[in-house]
Amino acid sequence: MVSNNTKTAGGFALIELLITAAIMLVIFGGIFVGFRYSLDLVMQSRAKLSGLTLANERMEYLHSLSYDAVGTVSGIPAGAVAQISTTSLNNVIFTETVLIEYIDDAADGIGAADTNGITTDYKLAKVTESWQARGVSHEVFLVSNIIPRSIETNVGGGTLRVNVFDSAVQPLPGAEVRVWNTTGTTSIDVTRTTDATGVALFGGAPANSGYQISVTAPGYSVDQTYMATTTLPNPTTQPVAVRAADISTMNFFIDRVSNLSVSTLLSKVATTSTATFTTMGAVASSSAVTTNGSALVLTSAAGVYSAAGMAYVTPVAPSTIVAWDTVTISASTTANTSVKAYIYTGTSTFTLIPNSDLPSNNNGFTGSSIDISRLDPVVYPNVTVQLRLTTASSTVTPTVSSVRVAYVSSKTPAPNITFVMRGVKTIGTLADSSPVYKYTTNKTTDGTGFVSVSALEWDAYTLTPVGYDVAEACPSNPLSLAPGASSTLELVLAPVTTTSYRLIAQTVGGVVIPGATVTINRPGYNSSALTSSCGQVFFSGLTAASDYSIDVAASGYTTQSFSNVTASGTIVQTVTF
Repeated sequence: MVSNNTKTAGGFALIELLITAAIMLVIFGGIFVGFRYSLDLVMQSRAKLSGLTLANERMEYLHSLSYDAVGTVSGIPAGAVAQISTTSLNNVIFTETVLIEYIDDAADGIGAADTNGITTDYKLAKVTESWQARGVSHEVFLVSNIIPRSIETNVGGGTLRVNVFDSAVQPLPGAEVRVWNTTGTTSIDVTRTTDATGVALFGGAPANSGYQISVTAPGYSVDQTYMATTTLPNPTTQPVAVRAADISTMNFFIDRVSNLSVSTLLSKVATTSTATFTTMGAVASSSAVTTNGSALVLTSAAGVYSAAGMAYVTPVAPSTIVAWDTVTISASTTANTSVKAYIYTGTSTFTLIPNSDLPSNNNGFTGSSIDISRLDPVVYPNVTVQLRLTTASSTVTPTVSSVRVAYVSSKTPAPNITFVMRGVKTIGTLADSSPVYKYTTNKTTDGTGFVSVSALEWDAYTLTPVGYDVAEACPSNPLSLAPGASSTLELVLAPVTTTSYRLIAQTVGGVVIPGATVTINRPGYNSSALTSSCGQVFFSGLTAASDYSIDVAASGYTTQSFSNVTASGTIVQTVTF
């Protein structure tokens, strides 16, 4: 008999060895992980104990000093203790931060309400020891009040109060306030954090002028005082003076920084598909609606209109598209009637586009303009507008005369475009009283016509391309940038001409009006164009003259006309309806 058993009397088969090795690996791997975790825990506990030891030693040293000697180098109050230092203990490098400040105790009143006029009642000392372990920051700290041995005394100097607000003028806690002064006999350089009310107090500051202040926070803008210089001879917010036994107050405003993405284009081809309702030919399907020869209306019987009706407009399915734009609806309603629009996709079976891709679509749109620019044309290669007409009175009906769907069929990038970017906020004036802007810089788009600008303060920014006119700025130029925003700006450029005219049509609420007809004429010249989805239209190559007439007609609004308009150079006009 022949046996295939590879096991010998004194050993294991190969498969048994592999299984045994795997089991041992799991067991010892778990033991190793647990051992490493225990070791990290021991090391962390040891580092924390070392940090507490150092903090306690420093605090004991502070308590051993005379009350007048308790202070920091360049601090308020001043003393011999360094504000920031490093030391090593048990192979761990610790960064020591010492904060000493005067406290105005509420027991005898705060600030001007202090019953004895002394706002430096006692000192507060905070010692923080911080260190890094495996890339993670750790810290321990001790806090102690240091009380004068006798009755409180006026240490001289005054109090500097710094109030920090956000862009909505709400107090901002946790902001970093740096105060420095090098004009006195003792240099001052102190950084403190605003409290829950957005206030940082610097009590006992030596009486002197020239206190400079800078305010910021992680991820926030910077506000500060400015010294007079040759490039800024007249700063708006100058260094502050601290007077003895007085409170000097300064207010600063900071908020989250924002990002702006800029695209420059040589051309942007906008295409429109307009459905009119002289017949029902532009309607894919409907119920209880018909045409009166010029517009969609509710059906009626013996002069009694249906309470509600619906129509799907023929789908718009472009052969070439890079972006959807807007839907513009020309409708007429009364107090008893309404028209709502919903955006669907599909060419035979229609599917409502969800709110996640088009906000508010589930509830319908009642305005004349619907922004569909956020729709991805790859996901939604076609769109269909559904109209829902309703009336609360059987004797009246709403009407819809047209539906216009606009989209961008092509874009040509403008690469390597340099533009000047400037905010509207100023920090002072020059000798000739011209403004000095807080933010002015040059930026250049890359080979694809794109550039990203980060860490911008909330402001209104104007972008001026070098060597080009702006034919369209979408959404606007100047662009109002909100705090903590990530915004985009698209500039369509045109060759510079001697005289050009760009008109922006918008409502009193600042909502742009697309599809408005703008006519500009003078003797020997007449031209008309529709405003884009950004509510803008551009005319170039004009003759410099002061006898232009301009008419702006927008559906649902009264036509606005302007005569004897002067056009010379680059003209940008906003028409508000």
